[in-house]
Amino acid sequence: MGKQVYQTARGTKDILPAEQPYWAQIKQVAEKTLLGLGFGRITLPHFEDADIYTKGIGADTDIVSKEMFYLKSHTDSDSVKLALRPEGTAGAVRSYIQNGMSSLSQPVRLYYTGAMFRHERPQKGRFREFYQVGVEIFGDDSAKADYLVIMSAWEILNRLGLKNLIVYANSIGCPKCRPKYIAKLKKYYKSHLDNLCTDCQNRYEVNPLRLLDCKEDSCQKVAKGAPTMLDNLCTDCKTHFQQTLEYLDYFNIRYDLDPTLVRGLDYYTRTVFEIVDKSDKGRKNTIVGGGRYDGLVELLGGHSTPAVGYSIGLERLVGAMKEQGIKPPKTRGVEVCILQLGDKAREISKKIYDTLAKSDINVYFVPSNDGIRPQIKSAAKIGATYAVIIGQKEALNDEIILRDLTSSSQEVFSSKDIAEEIKNRLIKCEC
Repeated sequence: MGKQVYQTARGTKDILPAEQPYWAQIKQVAEKTLLGLGFGRITLPHFEDADIYTKGIGADTDIVSKEMFYLKSHTDSDSVKLALRPEGTAGAVRSYIQNGMSSLSQPVRLYYTGAMFRHERPQKGRFREFYQVGVEIFGDDSAKADYLVIMSAWEILNRLGLKNLIVYANSIGCPKCRPKYIAKLKKYYKSHLDNLCTDCQNRYEVNPLRLLDCKEDSCQKVAKGAPTMLDNLCTDCKTHFQQTLEYLDYFNIRYDLDPTLVRGLDYYTRTVFEIVDKSDKGRKNTIVGGGRYDGLVELLGGHSTPAVGYSIGLERLVGAMKEQGIKPPKTRGVEVCILQLGDKAREISKKIYDTLAKSDINVYFVPSNDGIRPQIKSAAKIGATYAVIIGQKEALNDEIILRDLTSSSQEVFSSKDIAEEIKNRLIKCEC
């Protein structure tokens, strides 16, 4: 009987070294963009009290009713039910309340990165463990905040080189105007119930707005004839949304209105949006999704606080970069490998290693008893650009052989000049 070969759990994946440069570039670009726009980084727990999701996201949403991962230890007698985070906003709101951020100068702008977890059917671009960049603004009810979150996401994607992007936007109103719209929506759908999927027949009673969001073909056909929230907004919501669109126009951010866009979370109010890669015309590749959630802070125990945010799906973003032929900058690997022969050379090699490392050169050195040829082969295998060779003769003369491992050419330099020489060569390689 052969040994058991273990596999990744269904819906998870390894991110291997060849793919890591994409992730590193996304993290670097997102951080630079968001810090430059006044956002501060926050790190949130991977699991929370499950109630913040039940109350915040909505007990009847697919995420809470079907997709949550719950935690329980063998000795856990605590009455608090814990869940792996399916999204980041509820945890960010909990942190905002718990840490007294309402007493800070408003607005408070936060961003975070990390893994989220949903027990859903794995498919292309969709995993049970997936990664996001999340962005939140607390304490600003103006259309400027809506614009800022959309612009920050747009800027990140553009700086990464993505093309063919479009923002789909909608307003789903507020507690003042939404109930009247829901009544109209239910009246329309009442005569179409037999044409709806089983889930939508349930949504008709518990969450009618989600009827517009169903991906089933039969339900989408019905949704096309439904009344729209945009035609039923109160004056305040209409003005707020119009101002948001005017900002997008002014800054040349391409957008289109989508009256069926509601997002899958109950906490949203007013503006909701997605940023989509339209390179593949046969497929809607949503990379960013978000919106305003003015009631969530109060719902989870805080003071009434307006808020708006979004998340970027990193697996989909990496996929879009690959499909558009975007290659991340080459990462710095081993730049120099030190090779030595003899005890005297070994002693000097350690000093050279310290000198190169202090000069911000990626240097690799492990003392070896092998000959020079095997050491050169080993240096080439680990991807070094140059080899510094120190034998007994070089050790006595305070010299170093610098070998280019690509061309196999080599020159002799004084040991005091070697760091500067290598740095100059590496700079030329980058040009």
